[in-house]
Amino acid sequence: MSQGAQGQGNMMDGQVGMGSGMMMGSQEDMYPGMMMGGQSGMMPCPMMGGMGSMGGMLDEQQMSTMREMRQEHRAAQLERMGELMNLRDDMMQIMQTERPEQWKVKTLHAQMASLHGDMMADNVRMHNQMQDLLTDEQREQMS
Repeated sequence: MSQGAQGQGNMMDGQVGMGSGMMMGSQEDMYPGMMMGGQSGMMPCPMMGGMGSMGGMLDEQQMSTMREMRQEHRAAQLERMGELMNLRDDMMQIMQTERPEQWKVKTLHAQMASLHGDMMADNVRMHNQMQDLLTDEQREQMS
């Protein structure tokens, strides 16, 4: 069995690798800052992608609170990303064997999916917490 380069292989032609949208996330279906840092997403939020045009709308306390939230979020996400990368390495090792065992693949995939789901849920939680910091007027200006 030949080994393909990361992002180029698939199981059907005997190559092993992760496609561009697998686990590390494509930019089209993620929040900014999620996994590998997509640029557009299902719930775009200027607050999560940096201050940008929001900078002038926020008071000092809001900016400080959001900065703290992003730093805590980043630390947790980086830890999870490391775990996900380790699981991905495990999956690649399993898939490179001559006859991968289905139950191992399924079990490992479930772990990866659960971790990814936790990361997405945490992104939504942070987004909602940031929304809660805004005044009604600020929310109106964003829409």
